Amino acid sequence: MEKGRVLLLSAGALFALAVVSILSLEAQGVGEAQAKAAARADVVNIDAMSIYGKLELPPVTFLHDKHTAALEKAGKDCKSCHLEKDGKLVVKFKREKDTSQAEVKTIYHKGCIGCHDDMAKKGQKTGPLDGACRSCHDAKPKIVSVKQEAGLTNALHFRHTESKEIPSGLKDESGAPSKDNCDRCHHEYNKDTKKTFYAKGKEGTCRSCHEAKPTKDVRSMSQASHDSCVNCHLALAKAGKKETGPVLCAGCHSKEGQDKIAAKNKEAVVKAGPEARLIRRQGMPDLTLVSIEKPVEGAKPMAMSPVAFNHKLHEKNVETCRACHHKETAACSKCHTVQGKKEGGFVQLEKAMHLATSKRTCVGCHNTSKQDPKCASCHDMMAARKNPPKASCNKCHTQGKLNVPAEPGSMPAYWAMKPEEKAAAAAELLKNRADKADIFNTDDIPEKVVIKSLVNEYEASEMPHRKIVLKLAENMKDSKMSGVFHADPGTLCQACHHNTPAGSKKPPKCVNCHGQAFDSKQPARPGLKAAYHGQCMSCHKSLALKKPLNTDCVGCHKEKKK
Repeated sequence: MEKGRVLLLSAGALFALAVVSILSLEAQGVGEAQAKAAARADVVNIDAMSIYGKLELPPVTFLHDKHTAALEKAGKDCKSCHLEKDGKLVVKFKREKDTSQAEVKTIYHKGCIGCHDDMAKKGQKTGPLDGACRSCHDAKPKIVSVKQEAGLTNALHFRHTESKEIPSGLKDESGAPSKDNCDRCHHEYNKDTKKTFYAKGKEGTCRSCHEAKPTKDVRSMSQASHDSCVNCHLALAKAGKKETGPVLCAGCHSKEGQDKIAAKNKEAVVKAGPEARLIRRQGMPDLTLVSIEKPVEGAKPMAMSPVAFNHKLHEKNVETCRACHHKETAACSKCHTVQGKKEGGFVQLEKAMHLATSKRTCVGCHNTSKQDPKCASCHDMMAARKNPPKASCNKCHTQGKLNVPAEPGSMPAYWAMKPEEKAAAAAELLKNRADKADIFNTDDIPEKVVIKSLVNEYEASEMPHRKIVLKLAENMKDSKMSGVFHADPGTLCQACHHNTPAGSKKPPKCVNCHGQAFDSKQPARPGLKAAYHGQCMSCHKSLALKKPLNTDCVGCHKEKKK
């Protein structure tokens, strides 16, 4: 009995070992297959049947551009797979809408396999035939999708609104096509007529209606954009226009395609000049005041100074309006009030503007900009301050005398101002605000600094101090934001000399604070050697300097001769 039990346990152990070995080999095989997999931007995951419940087989990995090229070679076009309605292609495959599960399944099998069969009969190279289910429904496809998310940036939007190839469908008072072609894309949906219409002055972002998934009356963002954009590009190509826009997946969704689009966007913005508005919308001001809404009855009076906001400048420095706004391009204070309300997710106005961890807030967006190597060299070493000095607040909350009537017991009624009044007030406040980075006179900046406090194995280190300061200043010259926050000559110095009083041309020596190797009473304060190396090496790393590397000791210190 005991012998049988031992044999049984041994057999069980061998079986478990075999299973583990098989699983390991299978995992290794999957890993190798994925490593050898081709990377493409035109991968379409066909899982249309999932709307009817759990899929019987894995989704189909479909290569759209590859099929488009094959059709073109055979003298065919998009209508081989897509129906045409009102002169436009329907995004869905060979149908206008989803009907029954059996019918949709038949459409796919008859359309795909039928095409492959026809090609095979002609002796042409083709895809899987009837019966080769797993060739299409592959749980471990050998194709890796590198599809990049695409979208209409502010600069790309500008190229569309300025394009002469996309005329408006509306007429002006003289009967000529309207100058603005916003009606070609923007629309609202009438639930009664179940049709879209153009509402002038109410243009919003596409995602204010079209979300990630479709609803009963509204298509998903993917469906709407492919329907509108691709059909428009195809129509332009058919009309023989020079600038048509991409019609293949890779044109918008590959890195190469997006790099080409970005280059053309930059070229268009530069050509338009600094005064051009990228987003033209009725009622959208160049300048405005960011202030609180009227306090609710009984609330404590607020004393917040308004912020003069240059909307025109900001729209050129962000990818899209959604960098700041959410679904709608409404004023921030509409949803984010002093107390917070449901429409704004109960995020109060103060948090919506100052939360450092969010890329949508003013402070958070500015912090993201600091991650640029040109800025990170200084800012990486600067500790984040929970309570910045008042002088920092005043950079945005510009102190100035505005003739705005105040309600009894309250702050001036900025909320009662008309848009043109806010624009004029913002211009007045910005008029005296410095927006160019400044440094001390060149003669006041030491040319070299010799660091010899730690001479031991190496010679003293000679730092080209003036050269470094001038290079950092050059890095900021084209940034308006840097200009505002570095307008005081001593600001740049504080990146290294962090305890220097503002405006001082002679900072205290590092050894004054970092004299001891380690001070148990101040464990966060490094010793002199650690302070030098931490500051200098981190700066070189952030700037991605190759000469000298942050780890190249002799690049800064010559070895002593023994």
